[in-house]
Amino acid sequence: MDLKTLKITWTFISSWNYWKETLLQKIFTYYLPTASALLETKNLSGFNVIVTGSTGGIGLHIAKEFAMAGANVIMACRNVKAAEVIASAWREEVSNSKNLNVEVMELDLISFSSIRRFADEWKQKAKPLHILINNAGILKIEESQKFTGEGLEQHMHVNHIASALLSLLLLPSLLKAPSARIINVNSVGHFFGVVEPQYWDSRIEESKFISFEAYGSSKLVQIMFLKALASKLFDNNKASVQCIAVNPGAVRTNLTPEKKDKLFFAFSPAQGARSAIFCATSDSVADNLDKGFAYYSCSCRPGKMAAKAEDMDSCLEVWQKTLDILELKDDYLSQVLDSQ
Repeated sequence: MDLKTLKITWTFISSWNYWKETLLQKIFTYYLPTASALLETKNLSGFNVIVTGSTGGIGLHIAKEFAMAGANVIMACRNVKAAEVIASAWREEVSNSKNLNVEVMELDLISFSSIRRFADEWKQKAKPLHILINNAGILKIEESQKFTGEGLEQHMHVNHIASALLSLLLLPSLLKAPSARIINVNSVGHFFGVVEPQYWDSRIEESKFISFEAYGSSKLVQIMFLKALASKLFDNNKASVQCIAVNPGAVRTNLTPEKKDKLFFAFSPAQGARSAIFCATSDSVADNLDKGFAYYSCSCRPGKMAAKAEDMDSCLEVWQKTLDILELKDDYLSQVLDSQ
């Protein structure tokens, strides 16, 4: 057994208490309502909801459920044409008396300039943002280490740095709403993650690179950054913006077709959307916040994070490293808050 296999095996065994919830997720969640049922009693008229990665998988179902429930949904995605086709199909599903408010805006998370352009275009609308769902992400199993044009490991770039930049740039709009939530669609895979620099922007030996560890690392620091942001907002009396990371469970997305059929325990994308929708809309979530932050499991209950994510000092280190990568000044957040 090689070093990679040993490392993966040990990590899996050591985090078994958390993985068993994933393997038995259908049993633990059989009693939960569907995603659409969660929104049946919600009045979302006038709510502005941005969903990234909304042309497929979980994101598509999140966006659709919010649109069907009466919210103003912004499909933030790279493939604008595909999103427009999807939105058109949704409109055909409903009666003529029901008007779906769906807008498509281009957003390519692989490009910092695209993220900034998206945020500028949204800012020009001068609208409050009630819900931001950072759903888009990548999972490249068994691939060699790859870097984006920004010089970052691809998982770290898309899953963490891009969502962090988008959240920071949209913060003024979130603060305009009486109450707002940032929802980061995370993963139980964050238990496989590490915070060390090799999964940020450093090249390492191919024999030592583990793609799933890179994915897990991006999801781990995504949680830690969001927790730090929530704490800073809370300490500055801006608790109106709540930050929730949620594990949607094992879902049949981002996997090869042959692997999908073998995951008998996995949720459908529609089922995977449920916990994110719950976290975005349930009043009970506010009761479980710790300094504006919470981590939820796929069973729509507060979950247990990896130990590293519980350490606020480590979270603040991730916060600072993220700002450095984005070339944002240390007082960036203070400037945003002072301008509100």
